[in-house]
Amino acid sequence: MQRPQISSYKRRYINEISEGMNVDNTAVFLCVIGFLLGRAVIIDNLGPFGIAYFIYMCTHKKYKMPVFFCISAGIILSHSGSHALRYIITLFFINFISSFISKYDDNIFRVSIIGFFITSISGIIYSLVTDLYMYDILVSVIEGLAVSSLIYIYSYGIPLILKRSIRRNISSEETIALSIIIALSITGISNISLFEVSLKNVLSFLIIIVVAYQAGPALGSASGITIGIITTMNTVSSPMYIGIYGFSGLLAGLFRKLSKYATTIGFIMGWSIITIYTRGSNELLLTLREITISSLIFLMIPDDRLKYIEKFTKGVLGSEESSINYINRVKEIMNTRLKDVYKAYEEVGATFDKVRDKDKVLDQRDIASVIDMVTHDVCSDCPMKRGCWNLKFTKTYNMFTNILNHLEEDGRIDNNYVKSQFVRDCMKFDDVIKGCNHYFDLFMLNYKWNKKLCETRKLVSSQIKSIAYSIQNVSDEINNSMNFDMDIENNIIVELDKENIKVDKISYIKRDDNFEINIQRHNCYNGDLCEKKLINAVSRAVGQEVSAYKMGCRSMNNICNIRLVNFKKYTARTDVAYLSKDGNIISGDNYTYMEISDGKYMIVLSDGMGKGEKASEESALTIEMLEKMLEAKIDEKISIETINNMLMLKSSDEIFSTLDLNIIDLNNGNLESVKMGACPSFIKRKNGGVEVISSSSLPVGIVSEIKIDREKRSVREGDIIITVSDGIIDAGKDKNLGENWLYTVIEKMDKKSTKEIAKYILDKSLELVDGKAQDDMTVMITKIWRNRE
Repeated sequence: MQRPQISSYKRRYINEISEGMNVDNTAVFLCVIGFLLGRAVIIDNLGPFGIAYFIYMCTHKKYKMPVFFCISAGIILSHSGSHALRYIITLFFINFISSFISKYDDNIFRVSIIGFFITSISGIIYSLVTDLYMYDILVSVIEGLAVSSLIYIYSYGIPLILKRSIRRNISSEETIALSIIIALSITGISNISLFEVSLKNVLSFLIIIVVAYQAGPALGSASGITIGIITTMNTVSSPMYIGIYGFSGLLAGLFRKLSKYATTIGFIMGWSIITIYTRGSNELLLTLREITISSLIFLMIPDDRLKYIEKFTKGVLGSEESSINYINRVKEIMNTRLKDVYKAYEEVGATFDKVRDKDKVLDQRDIASVIDMVTHDVCSDCPMKRGCWNLKFTKTYNMFTNILNHLEEDGRIDNNYVKSQFVRDCMKFDDVIKGCNHYFDLFMLNYKWNKKLCETRKLVSSQIKSIAYSIQNVSDEINNSMNFDMDIENNIIVELDKENIKVDKISYIKRDDNFEINIQRHNCYNGDLCEKKLINAVSRAVGQEVSAYKMGCRSMNNICNIRLVNFKKYTARTDVAYLSKDGNIISGDNYTYMEISDGKYMIVLSDGMGKGEKASEESALTIEMLEKMLEAKIDEKISIETINNMLMLKSSDEIFSTLDLNIIDLNNGNLESVKMGACPSFIKRKNGGVEVISSSSLPVGIVSEIKIDREKRSVREGDIIITVSDGIIDAGKDKNLGENWLYTVIEKMDKKSTKEIAKYILDKSLELVDGKAQDDMTVMITKIWRNRE
């Protein structure tokens, strides 16, 4: 059976009907506000709130007619006959000229002037029809001014309602305007009660408690005062209630850090204290039921819903100036504390340097001690003791001293020397020589350990001073080089908000000519938000191109930390080719290459002493320590000295590693090279020329005091930096080629790819050793590229 086909026109019509049945939440919300503002009345049946609301809504044609009927309904239900008729006629007139008003939707000042004249003239005409008094004319003009002011207030609050789903950050003016609109709407509830419970009071208390809990005492008291003024302006006891509302909001905000329960208790306490002193306990009992209901509703609101209020309060919690002052105070405190720590560590290091080293194995005190011990062991039971040590004391003591001095010079003493000195005077010269040699050996061992301890003490002193200098550098950076710019942070937030990108935290830190932007947000689904939207939005905000630092987006626990830096002039790419000795899995060569702070790129190659696992551990330790310290912005000299001290103290055996460090500034192309016992490295220029970088410094871990030679060069687009280990350089020794063979190979090669160059040099080295590596071989090739904006 053939199914009937629905025409495309009918399908579209059905879809339009189904879409038309969807409820527009924004329209409903605006209509509710219109109804309540239409009901809001102040002294002498004046109701400017609904009139001003409709005049402003004429600039939004989509919601004009629903709001018109709702305001009309509110006016009819709250005003008496003639007053209601006056406002209804005014609404119809405004609706009649609404197309004229909508022309000035971008000039709210003109719209407010139109509202002033319409309201004032309609009031004066109404007074002419009834009884005309000077007081009525004055009231009409005041009502016109109120309408004009309210239109201006609505121009801040209503757009926030229309775009509430995409707005993330709100200005102070918008927050205040929205609070006034809410307070006026509550006034429109008027005398609506359920079971003798005032709905107006319940909502008023609830709003004050919520604002106090989210924004603190300042905004809590401000909201209390605002709601108190607006909701009680037509009562005789208005000033007193303003104070009660404000004090209750203040006390509720003071307890907000404890819990939600404490916030409600604070509000109840504030209300109770002032009400009892001003109105008596009977008045308190009448309102306590409404406060309890408001508190229970507040406690039932989920915390994630309450957090939505935060974005309405952030804009008014403090000025930018106070925030900057706070940051400066924190910087001063941190700088002072770091300076104190620096001075303490520097003093400790200097104290270690003040300890004197022992220059000789035996000083005068030691000589006396050795003579006493030998005399006790050898001479105590000798029948000639009285003659040697009583009658000839000076001669005997000098002879012992000469023996010990001879030991100091030669390290050992034999029987012939003692015999020539003691043969006529000493009966136990064999025992004397044994005792002197024995005790001298003990003192020599003690002397060696003292020397080792002094050397260790110097290393520790050097390390403590390095820590002190690092702390001083951090202090100087915080105090002088690190500056926050809240204007740019706000610009970034606004630009991201325009792209509907929500961020949790953001900071802009400027250091000299460089800046760093840290952004924290929830992970995006496909991981390409940075490239598609975020980088472009941030670039517009800061006025220059930015790029992602390191990996850009580092995801942990559904939190994405994005670090952006100023656009770098150059980019570096590194490729590595390596081969272990005898085909071993473990290589004594270790390397790393990475982008570090301030737009710099690091290339490091380390060769541990020997081969295999031990050499690998030494070089890996060197690389790991250097990588962490440079990433932490510790100076290269301090970093290398620390590694040297660490290797010296790590073991009693000799442990050392070569270190070949190259740091490229990607902002200007400056290259700084530091070599510690490393092989020469090469720079092949784009025009084909080759430059050699070499040094005669010792490896780290050999001597306590090292000499660090820094060589500075400049690289440009197309330049290639070649870093190799000694296994590559030494490949030409057996062929009597020396070290120059690699220079020739680099000069003649015409390959452009970093991967191809690394493999080509490694293959050439293997050819020279007949395919059998005599040492670990590593080649690192880094090429410089110019970024295009």
